[in-house]
Amino acid sequence: MKVDPADKLVIKYKGLEEGTCSVKITNTLKERACFKVKCTDNDIFRVRPPLGFVKPGEMAEVKISLKPKTGIDPNRHFFAIYHVACSDLKVNPRTVWSQDTKPDGVIRMQAVLQDLAPSGGPGGAPKEEPKKEEKKDEKKEEKKEEKKEEKKEEKEEKKEEKKEEEKEEKKEEEEKKE
Repeated sequence: MKVDPADKLVIKYKGLEEGTCSVKITNTLKERACFKVKCTDNDIFRVRPPLGFVKPGEMAEVKISLKPKTGIDPNRHFFAIYHVACSDLKVNPRTVWSQDTKPDGVIRMQAVLQDLAPSGGPGGAPKEEPKKEEKKDEKKEEKKEEKKEEKKEEKEEKKEEKKEEEKEEKKEEEEKKE
């Protein structure tokens, strides 16, 4: 089996608008093949058709749609095209791919998502959430502030305790005088 593009699938989109591309699957084998296309996230990708047959020497075209969402990682997604020889002409492609089916091969392709909209601009994708490192730094700062507040409160409590002790000492001294 051969696919075009071979290793990277570039999907261009604008902001939160849908983007599409296609993959051509060519059967280089001597017998009919059944293919199945899987992706990393079914919520944002639509594959049509997700499975099908390709006769020897022929080509099938698969359309892939991207429904972008906020905070999408442009380099984290992959597609896998599994294939298996299938000479039975009467079988449905869904029945070929049971849990026990072992594919003859698999072709993995990285999905590269390119947002053509200016970042955060009108019609563009909203700005990404702060990165984990930034969130960690914010939490550290919050903890520091909390500790400062606690120390301040402790100092005030100690001052009040001292005042109370001084008052009691004065009282005792006055009682002794009387």
